[in-house]
Amino acid sequence: MTASELAFLALGLLLGAATGAAMIVVLASRSPRREIRVTVTRDALPRRSETLSQDAFVTSTAEPARGGPADRRSFDRDAFPGDAGAAAAFPMTVPTNVGRRVAIPIETAPATAPDRTTVPYGASAMGVAVGVEGDPAVADLRARPIPQSPLERMLRGEHRAMAEVIDAVAGEDSRRRGDWELLLGGLAEAMADMAVRESVIDFPMGTAFWDAFTVEQCRHIVAALSTMGFRYDGRDGWVEHHVPVYRDLSLALADIGEDPRRIRAWPNAGEIAALFVGVRPAPEELLAAAGPEYGAEDMQALVGEHAAELAGLWIAWGDVRPHLLMAQERAA
Repeated sequence: MTASELAFLALGLLLGAATGAAMIVVLASRSPRREIRVTVTRDALPRRSETLSQDAFVTSTAEPARGGPADRRSFDRDAFPGDAGAAAAFPMTVPTNVGRRVAIPIETAPATAPDRTTVPYGASAMGVAVGVEGDPAVADLRARPIPQSPLERMLRGEHRAMAEVIDAVAGEDSRRRGDWELLLGGLAEAMADMAVRESVIDFPMGTAFWDAFTVEQCRHIVAALSTMGFRYDGRDGWVEHHVPVYRDLSLALADIGEDPRRIRAWPNAGEIAALFVGVRPAPEELLAAAGPEYGAEDMQALVGEHAAELAGLWIAWGDVRPHLLMAQERAA
């Protein structure tokens, strides 16, 4: 090997060493790769709200809005305005700067007189509140029962009224009595069906939800639910057990112009299914639509498509009409 070859070899070694050192310096000057480790536990991040009463993101456990329609923690329906513990029944706690919680009592609104009347269930006497107290004429009016026709009593479920009418029109003829019993029973059933269809029903006292409304408002709510497919079956339940939910009730209230948020006694699912327990049709209130003549044509229009099933009744209507509507004729 000559001297020139050794010189070139040494020069290559020097250049290679310098280039490798430069590459090492460049690579070492790059920023190191960073790693982020995340451990996620249950409820570590705020969850989305579950009800419309909450913010978009909440940091506390989901619960009904305090004081809202779904807040049933306080049953204050039996509380009286003068009850000393009424204010303590609704405490609101707020955090202070020192970590303590201070109870602030919220005064409840005074109770108002219910705008409802007890549903009549029989032929009972009723008083007329007119005039001045102490007037003998007023006392006589209050003591005098309101006359009711046999047809009204029949529609209220009084079987004795039907027996009286059958005695008057059929006598002791057993065959005729059976025919008249079918005709009069069919008339009562047809009018009850029309009352259910028109939501002319009576509601019992003591149901928390219905007690929040007047009778007319209750009937409008039932009519609104019927348009949504939730219909009263005429007894004590829903047709085909098709029961509405909270949202359906809210829509029915909004449909009649009531704010659902003001209702404190919202029923749960079981109570909604039992809303019609104790409710009954009120077909006797439909009679005014056929007056004052109460002719056969008027009654046929009242019962609608059921009129064809009662053809025998319309043929003899002139004979039976005085016995069914004697109270109206006397009043006229």
